[in-house]
Amino acid sequence: MKCANPGVVAGPAALSALAALALLAGAAPARAAETTVGISHGIDKLTGPRADWHETALTLRHQLAPRSGFGLGATRIERFGIHETQFSANADLPLSERLTASIDGTASGDHQILARHALGATLQYEFAKGWLVHGGGRSSSYNDAHVNQSLLMLERYVGNYSFAGAWRAARALGATAHSGELRANYYYGERSAVGLSLAAGKEAANIGGVTRLGSVRSAALTGRHWLDQRWAVTYALGHTRQGDFYTRNGINLGLQATY
Repeated sequence: MKCANPGVVAGPAALSALAALALLAGAAPARAAETTVGISHGIDKLTGPRADWHETALTLRHQLAPRSGFGLGATRIERFGIHETQFSANADLPLSERLTASIDGTASGDHQILARHALGATLQYEFAKGWLVHGGGRSSSYNDAHVNQSLLMLERYVGNYSFAGAWRAARALGATAHSGELRANYYYGERSAVGLSLAAGKEAANIGGVTRLGSVRSAALTGRHWLDQRWAVTYALGHTRQGDFYTRNGINLGLQATY
């Protein structure tokens, strides 16, 4: 069966390779007053007769200070024979010595698969040395559904490592879905990092006009390796089992330049 709106997701599969890379980059130490331009391309192979998914992204990030900056992006996707373009913007702002606010938004002119528009906000609080708690929400509007998501995450930094556990809840298509994620990162060199994440939970989908909750499990390996002070390569390998619908295996490679 084909999902009536394959873009409406409310579980661990909603985290794309680009999003995972952004989280990894955000956790790595950042220098003040720098601009980073990036380009990446990803391919996902689905089981059965379904065509491959493709995703190409251009990103621009200007870092004003270690906890302050803003970014812009444009992503072109191809899924289920449909092509769409999504534009995004994000910003981070320190509210105090320990509290940081982040906001992000996306918009798509085509919005057959992707959200017509979405807006999210997160607060990060360092309540003890090496301990952070994250909480936030996100609201996304699709052609035939509205998705409200919430996030609660605990993060711990120990030496060159960080560990995190997250809980997500989403209300979509008249159903509520919950998911959990475990993540570990290793930092090496000045700003390079590699991370592993495991996620599992339920995902809401509208199939033939009926809302169903399907089990979703995913694993991802992501990284950013700096070649020198200016150039870095990004990579991501992911595996997702989307209930009984399909299994998806993907790879994403990118290049970044910092000025």
